[in-house]
Amino acid sequence: MSNPADLNPDDLELEMIEIIGAIPKGEALARLEKNPDFQTIILEGYLKQKVLDSVSLLGVPAIKDRNGRPAVIEDLVSASNLQYYFWMTHNDYHTALQDASGELEEDFDTEDESEGVIN
Repeated sequence: MSNPADLNPDDLELEMIEIIGAIPKGEALARLEKNPDFQTIILEGYLKQKVLDSVSLLGVPAIKDRNGRPAVIEDLVSASNLQYYFWMTHNDYHTALQDASGELEEDFDTEDESEGVIN
């Protein structure tokens, strides 16, 4: 997320929309990651075991001889993309929380100053 002082009003509005959207997505992902079925099927099954199986296939002579490696590599890329999406969702969530808390602090500082209280 960007420094609000560097953004024009339209960009700032888009930034706020991103922040608002990142928080529920991050919370949803956190709930999913605690779900035992998600852990079994996606985290352990797809992102761990299937990746290991695919890496093992790369060394199989029959796969190499039939030019099967590109399909196996696409499987690996798919898993990598999903992991990256999860990572970005976590990152955006934590950044949005920091940005939101910073804006809340700024709002409180502004209210205090308007009441004559100096921070």
